[in-house]
Amino acid sequence: RGIDMVVGLLAILKAGGGYVPLDPAYPLDRIAYMLEDSAPAAVLAQTATLELLAAASMPVIDLDSGLWQDESVLNPEITELTSSYLAYVIYTSGSTGLPKGVMIEHRNTVNFLTWAHRSFDAQ
Repeated sequence: RGIDMVVGLLAILKAGGGYVPLDPAYPLDRIAYMLEDSAPAAVLAQTATLELLAAASMPVIDLDSGLWQDESVLNPEITELTSSYLAYVIYTSGSTGLPKGVMIEHRNTVNFLTWAHRSFDAQ
């Protein structure tokens, strides 16, 4: 957690992708299930957490490697993105014992943040 995570989140959203948070403290079988269930196009990770993704079937991008920094520096403009696009998938504990993914769209996130700002503004 930290600035690297914020940068990664913004990059994913800017590119039109959806974010699936994976906590390295989760048991390996939970991480594997979430990856299988959400079927991401790629996983962004740091060197310290790569071992947790050894069995991943999708590309894993090591953000600490520096290799990805040779990619285009152009600012992507994804004109077809709308507020109904996926922002992230959050997994609950699930009533069946398996985690259940809940898809959150951009507009839901904005609504929540607007409410939180109004509700918790100290003015």
